[in-house]
Amino acid sequence: MLYATVDTFDLDEGAAHYGLSVCAASNSGLTGLLLSLDANLPPSAEGRSYSQMEAESAERVAANRANAEALVAEAARRGITAHTATDLDHSRGVIGWLADHARLHDLVVIGADRRGMMSDRMIAENLLFEIGRPLLLVPAQHKQGFSCKTVVIAWDNSKSAARALGDALALLPEVQDLAFLIVGDEKAIPSALDDSAVASLLSRRGLAARVVRQQLGERSIGTALQEGAQELGADLLVMGGFGHSRLREFILGGATLSVFDDPRLPVLLSH
Repeated sequence: MLYATVDTFDLDEGAAHYGLSVCAASNSGLTGLLLSLDANLPPSAEGRSYSQMEAESAERVAANRANAEALVAEAARRGITAHTATDLDHSRGVIGWLADHARLHDLVVIGADRRGMMSDRMIAENLLFEIGRPLLLVPAQHKQGFSCKTVVIAWDNSKSAARALGDALALLPEVQDLAFLIVGDEKAIPSALDDSAVASLLSRRGLAARVVRQQLGERSIGTALQEGAQELGADLLVMGGFGHSRLREFILGGATLSVFDDPRLPVLLSH
């Protein structure tokens, strides 16, 4: 499932571009949920009359439907079966409507653009903790196609990291090189397995698995993980998504928050 708005849809970069590439590589179908959200219009210092707002809304709706047609056409050109939905069911609200669809898909591809009250980044943050499905966060200016030959997993031996690892291995059969990235001074990681045992267990899947340990230093944990993944030549960073509030699970842990705020490469998140 792909999510984008009329403000962030782009077939040449970002989530829409990457989502099509994922489908082409995995021989998968695509559902594009494309919305025109007036809440994402920039504020006007002069204000807008009702007729101006009505005209702007109509233009955005028309542009969004044109985007849906363009997505289906580009998907067909690549041999991908695609369906789109552009009309929001307001009885469920934006998050509820998207979550209903997302729970019936294998993967959600979304961007992290921060513009507007209902930004892609805000939608992504909420969906991660609502849908029980993995979410693939794509930087807005990312132009490369999908690849998963080299994958780095942010590893802390937690159930959340294990869930992310399982989702990645199930969804990404083309993985050849898997690196467990451990930021050693961020927190203690209790485990009965040493690095060689971890690598040996994963090698039974035919993977070239390795454990890489780095120090946090003066960096935030999210920055350290992304820089570490880039240094290792990762096509994709895989990590568990953490929520620390019992009342509001979408209040994020430091690593997850940092990645949502500034993704530097595609990131597969599971919760």
